[in-house]
Amino acid sequence: MPERIGDYSLTSVLAEDDHSTVYAATSPAGARVAITLFKTRLRDPDEFLTRIENLQSGPAYHSASIVDAGTSGGMPYVVSEFVEGPSLSAHVAEHGPLTGAALHRLAIATMTALVPVHQAGDAHGALRPAAVLLGPDGPRVTGAGLARAVDESAKDEEWVRAYTTQRVRSPAFEAPEQFRGEPAGQAADMFSWAAMMAFAATGRSPFEGGSPSATMNQVLHGEPDLSGLPEPPRDVVADCLAKEPGARPTASQALMRLVGHAPLTIERDDIPTPPPAPAPPPPKQPRRFGLLIGAAAVAIVVLAGGGGHVIARSTTPVTTRVASAATAPGLSTVSASAEPTPPPEPTSRVKVPGVDMTLLEHPSDVTTLTAYRKGEDTYVRNGPLGEFTKLPIKNGEPVLSPDGRTLAVFTPAAVAFTGDRPFTVSLEPYGTTERPTWSRDGKQLLLTALSDGKPSGFVLIDMATQRATLVDTDDETTGGEVGYAWLPDGTGVAVGYQPERDGKTGHGVRFRGLDGAERKGMHWVGEMYGRRMFAPSGRHFVTYCPSGGTFCVWDSATGVRLASIGIFYEDGFLSGWYDDAHLIVADPREKTHKIVAMDLRGRSPRVLAEISAKDDTDDLLLYYTRS
Repeated sequence: MPERIGDYSLTSVLAEDDHSTVYAATSPAGARVAITLFKTRLRDPDEFLTRIENLQSGPAYHSASIVDAGTSGGMPYVVSEFVEGPSLSAHVAEHGPLTGAALHRLAIATMTALVPVHQAGDAHGALRPAAVLLGPDGPRVTGAGLARAVDESAKDEEWVRAYTTQRVRSPAFEAPEQFRGEPAGQAADMFSWAAMMAFAATGRSPFEGGSPSATMNQVLHGEPDLSGLPEPPRDVVADCLAKEPGARPTASQALMRLVGHAPLTIERDDIPTPPPAPAPPPPKQPRRFGLLIGAAAVAIVVLAGGGGHVIARSTTPVTTRVASAATAPGLSTVSASAEPTPPPEPTSRVKVPGVDMTLLEHPSDVTTLTAYRKGEDTYVRNGPLGEFTKLPIKNGEPVLSPDGRTLAVFTPAAVAFTGDRPFTVSLEPYGTTERPTWSRDGKQLLLTALSDGKPSGFVLIDMATQRATLVDTDDETTGGEVGYAWLPDGTGVAVGYQPERDGKTGHGVRFRGLDGAERKGMHWVGEMYGRRMFAPSGRHFVTYCPSGGTFCVWDSATGVRLASIGIFYEDGFLSGWYDDAHLIVADPREKTHKIVAMDLRGRSPRVLAEISAKDDTDDLLLYYTRS
């Protein structure tokens, strides 16, 4: 062992392998440090030192911070803070696997160490149990980015052979793509982290094969053994062990899941790129009603980085037959409903960015504004009552799954899904699509396919298989209009249509199965409202009245009219349901326009939002969702 490296006095060897030696040392000021000496020479020492400076400038959350770097005898070395404690591999060998809170703390700490490295565009490159030290103040990750810095600056082939040999000897923590000769990028870090966590919990590799070659084969082709890994963090570990790099979550997404947050992270690279030509503005609705699109809850954190994989699968279209329409119900007597409980009085006023609009809210509101779009700009909310963030793309429409775990961002080109398993679906095979809507169980996303502006079928994107299916219908030739909405039980869809009766064209609603076959039609109910036509309970739905009112409420099972609501002013458009007894309606009669909760007798006991007249225009779209 040499006596000195640079200005540091060496005291002992802490670890050694084919490509580096780690020494305990003392700085000129008397502080204890750890020095990693790499067994190679550099073609460009300045390049190496620049990369180390970049690593040194980042935040060292649960990482051993870099103190110094240089070369000794032509070989590079890095000086890090000294962590008093064994490595994870040594601890497991001596004391056995980690359990309970200790295991969960290890998962969070090591992932917290990876996040800033990845956000800076770098990767650890050699994450394994020997690189994690269990210090008195918690786990510390060592060597983040060092192997990559040396790799890109090394000049001798002996280093490359030594490092390759080291990997072959210990393949359990290598990602499949590394065995194919690809660099150890951020996705490989996620795989290595997951394999390390499985080792920490069980004392063995999740791909243990009995020999290096058998283990390598298991990494490439086998399923991991996670039987001894508890939840948390089992689900996160399982997703990080996906064979394809693009199917693994990012470090930021994994960390959010580990600390108990819904993974509503959308990476900039996950967001689909719109076509080169500017997307057309949203179609203007008649200001008679000013029909807006209701949407699911949206909560988003915009982070840097990549992820996701693109799927563009078109299945064989399903052509359907049309059943006969139902008969209109006869004269019925409907008992007057009980006096509805009014929404709670607001306790806060929230100013939003980008628009002169103030929200009047109460913590117990069952429905809140969770996103809005002004022209090309879309703002989404971080939590039911959180702050709004502007999406980093134009003309994006965000829809959140009912369980809050997956955010879908729709553009004319594609739908990007974020959450546990980010992926992207190209919409090119399906032509023009619109109106993304989640099923109530959050298992499928529905889109309306258009032909010459008329609904011609619907696209179902299944979250379990990540496959898209086009269901073709004849709605474009049989009077179809508006678009498709989920039936409350998720077994089918509703779509508007224009029936011909007695030589006159009216408006009604068809009900179809998920195979596209028509189940029944209600030709008497008037023009369909849209994808949020059904009340939260699903027992009734709203349309634009065929006569005798502005909004009509109908029984979902029988088609009996339950209520007619008259709006006696212009621009009283509808934005969906607040609860089963109240609609969300615009009231622009005063200088400051209002959005109100209106009961089924036309009364407005609660103001939900105030909007300046200059901003309350056709290109302002409001997205409400049930909390």
